[in-house]
Amino acid sequence: MLFFGYVVSRGGYRVLGQWQQISAPYAAFGVIWVAAGPVMLAAAVGIFLSRGRHSVPIWAGSISAVCAGATLIAGVLSFVVPCAGPS
Repeated sequence: MLFFGYVVSRGGYRVLGQWQQISAPYAAFGVIWVAAGPVMLAAAVGIFLSRGRHSVPIWAGSISAVCAGATLIAGVLSFVVPCAGPS
């Protein structure tokens, strides 16, 4: 969760860094990734600090990971997220 949260955050910030050149749905996916990434990072830190005794960070991190993954899958399947260069 710690590594995936960093990857999702970084990807979201890269997407939003191109705000002027991208479509509105792609920007919405970027906003979701920017929101989900830090939640995963904070949940991972909470899990480490509580040594896994509390279930709230586990639930928060898992829900944000599922949300980030689902938006990535939805974006790829709807051809909003570019997967390759021009063909």
